[in-house]
Amino acid sequence: MIVSNEIGTLRKVIVHHPDDGIEVITPKNALKFLYDDIVFLPLMRQEHDLFKSVLAHFLGSENVIDTFQMLIDVLELNPNNSKDKLINYVADLENCENETIEILKSLAPKDLAYTLFTGLLETTDESLLSPLPNYVFTRDIGVVVNDHILICHASKKARTRESILTRYLIYYHPVFESFQKNNDAKIIDMTKKGDDKTIEGGDVMMLDKDHLMVGVSERSTPEAFECLKEELFSKNVVKNLVRIVIAKDRSSMHIDTLFTQISENEFVIYEDTLKSDIIKVTKYTNDGRKQEFSTLKDFFLDYRSDMQFILCGNSDPTYAEREQWTDGCNLVTVKNGVAIAYDRNFHTAIALKNAGYKIVNAEVFLKEAPQAEHVEKTIIAIPSTELSRARGGPHCMTFPVYRN
Repeated sequence: MIVSNEIGTLRKVIVHHPDDGIEVITPKNALKFLYDDIVFLPLMRQEHDLFKSVLAHFLGSENVIDTFQMLIDVLELNPNNSKDKLINYVADLENCENETIEILKSLAPKDLAYTLFTGLLETTDESLLSPLPNYVFTRDIGVVVNDHILICHASKKARTRESILTRYLIYYHPVFESFQKNNDAKIIDMTKKGDDKTIEGGDVMMLDKDHLMVGVSERSTPEAFECLKEELFSKNVVKNLVRIVIAKDRSSMHIDTLFTQISENEFVIYEDTLKSDIIKVTKYTNDGRKQEFSTLKDFFLDYRSDMQFILCGNSDPTYAEREQWTDGCNLVTVKNGVAIAYDRNFHTAIALKNAGYKIVNAEVFLKEAPQAEHVEKTIIAIPSTELSRARGGPHCMTFPVYRN
């Protein structure tokens, strides 16, 4: 498994289908679970199914892997009695009573996986643990950096168990076998670095095999950046690490809410991000040098002089602000110049059309079913009425584990 950029052909990706735990969210507890509103789960699932179908068209359905089945796989394998270890770790973290621990240990692998994700007992619909409604955003749980893998460390209490389940999958599931070899030498586990070293995958993007961008944000701390820099450089994983400090703001919780790359020389980006003097950009090299840039635009143009910027909201300040909020900058690229976006951001779609992109509705695309190798300069728009209300976009909903 290897990922060395954001725009190479996507070959294998991990997703999480919206699960029943999302229906535990109410208007009173929504903010606690990092949602701004309650969502209509059946429609959210339909939208996510269509998203997965588009991914499968390019990758093959066997390469769009759901975390629920992955967790069942590992629980069934139960290497080194790992099932009980996982339950004990979760119980310790969440201060579970002995009765709860015994119930968890009595569950069959499929039922236990259901409970660990949703917090519910499937047979009775009883709430046993808190839900994990944000696990649908699998970008945040881990990142492949060249031939290493980063296990992220969630910053919010509502996501703490996500990090535990992710660690369990990465250390034990066969999908990650290439990282598990040699005593896990290629696993960078941020969950073991300390509570102040939180980092989420939406703040980690690869420009190329030598350049990794890392955001310092509402969710990812300066301490985590320094720790990651030391480990990546000591292992010679990358040559350059670019720190991008953004505002600690709900509307821009990660750098991928502000920009994503869709081709070798094109980013979809929130215009204020390009020129803001609030955003601090510093490039560190593994030989000890560093270079500061006054704006993000200066960095991108220094990296590549022909870099083009497609502006969220088509440069209209009002539409830009609205569509950045609904993830107009948050696209996932399936191959160079082909990406998936939300259909609701139609002013951003105009900007993409003006940049030469064909915009096609996901259902129409799947009905026409063009051969993947023949699709070029295309944005596939998926329905997003409910998915966008969960505060994440197509980039957020994907954990790429193999690109080439």
